[in-house]
Amino acid sequence: MKLKSPLFSLCPGRRRDRLLHEIATQINGELNLDKLLLLIVQRVQAILGFSYCAILLKEGRELVIRAVTEYPDEIIGRKIPLGQGISGRCALSRKEMLVADLSLCDHYIHLGDSVFRSELDIPIVFHDSLLGVLNIQSRRRNAFSQRDIEFLRMMSCQIGVALHNSLTLTQMQLLQDIGLKLVSIAKPDALFPLIVADARQRLHYDSCAILEVRHRHLEFKASSGEFPKELIGLKIPLGQGITGRCALEQRVINIGDVRQDPGYIASGISDVRSEIACPVIANGELLGVLTVESCSENAFGEDDVRLLNILSLQVAVGMRNARMYAEIENLAVTDPLTGLYNQRYFYQRLGAEIARSQRYGHPLSLVMIDLDDFKKVNDSCGHLFGDRVLREAARATRANIRRYDETMVLKGGEIDIVSRYGGEEFIIIQPDTNLEGALVCAERLRRIVAEQVGPNSGLPHCSGGPERLTASIGVAAYRSGEDIEALIKRTDMAMYRAKKSGKNRVVADSDAGKPAAAAGAPARNEEKESSRRI
Repeated sequence: MKLKSPLFSLCPGRRRDRLLHEIATQINGELNLDKLLLLIVQRVQAILGFSYCAILLKEGRELVIRAVTEYPDEIIGRKIPLGQGISGRCALSRKEMLVADLSLCDHYIHLGDSVFRSELDIPIVFHDSLLGVLNIQSRRRNAFSQRDIEFLRMMSCQIGVALHNSLTLTQMQLLQDIGLKLVSIAKPDALFPLIVADARQRLHYDSCAILEVRHRHLEFKASSGEFPKELIGLKIPLGQGITGRCALEQRVINIGDVRQDPGYIASGISDVRSEIACPVIANGELLGVLTVESCSENAFGEDDVRLLNILSLQVAVGMRNARMYAEIENLAVTDPLTGLYNQRYFYQRLGAEIARSQRYGHPLSLVMIDLDDFKKVNDSCGHLFGDRVLREAARATRANIRRYDETMVLKGGEIDIVSRYGGEEFIIIQPDTNLEGALVCAERLRRIVAEQVGPNSGLPHCSGGPERLTASIGVAAYRSGEDIEALIKRTDMAMYRAKKSGKNRVVADSDAGKPAAAAGAPARNEEKESSRRI
């Protein structure tokens, strides 16, 4: 005989209404989703006395078990496609499913070790939106009465309200937390991974990614879930793929089955079925795309579109903040006239490179360039023309620090760092570069200054100015144990000897006491150019 709790024994109608009111008060007072779901299944089981109770939430085209009683915790997270099993059919049809004898049901999905004989599934719906399924099972056949069904039907309405409130709060908390991150985190490399991780975890998307517009393509900036890490930095031309079309057309694109989309670009996630892409726009300017994917077909509805539209506004704020931060950071370390790094940044980087060289035993060199007779340029042609010459010299130096046919720095090493060191002085940090390699680079720069900078600046046409521009260059290699000042002093002294010896030449610190190289003569044989990086 089925044992009932005394809930329906006296004045069942009034008792039932009172119980419903009590349960509604309890569950509506709990807004934490996980705690809410556990409270629901525990209260339903306690009231009706059945063996098993579960809540399955709809996520995309699947039901996900989120809370159970009398089952091991391992079952939490198990997925049932809509239309499969009794619960899946209940969700798909949005109709109650009562099976009095499970042994006669060929589509029953058995989970765990317990043996159940009958099952009742009731859809949880709020404002025509399916939220999930309330699942009750018993070890007895024909366990559910009409009064049970009516009670659970009303319970599912209360559960729908509570779930909607909790899910809405979850979304609001997500947006609030992201807003706080926008205020406290400026760097996109730190901000965007947190945004996509939060969105995926709290909204239960299979994956989430942010792409930023760069010229005529999108670039992956952050991803979560099953996206391969190799996607970071991947470029997608505007107009190609779902995200590229979203960016080009600046509208939300929701694809229910990517297999039917001829332009879909595989993301590397297996079994992707649907994708939604939302443009990130601020003040009419397209900044990027926010995209989520699911392994279920037709996973995203209007609620997802609305939420992603709001989330994209926050991502837009993050991108704008990141741009402003980058501009401010760039201004703090950049010389405004030449666009090269300033002296402050030079000292920061040189200290870091010396520490790295000392720790790992890598070579490190400095190259100091001083433009010869630059005062004559300013005096004869004016300071505005002198500024033009400095900008051209900076451009030529930055463009020719490295020739891409020479042996490159070890994998993972950094490129050379060029800074404006003084009025007409530039200084170059060359990590992973020995003295011979630095001399090859210095000689190349000496020739470029003499042959290109003056003519490109218009020097021959400047009345009273020098016929051409040349440079004196000093080079020094780091010695283990020395500090920043010692290395700079040796480089500066080498450059001073180049000037004193006739200008337009390269002198190495190791050349102390030796005749300086003649103007126009290479400091080292060009055949040794391949030894610049070791």
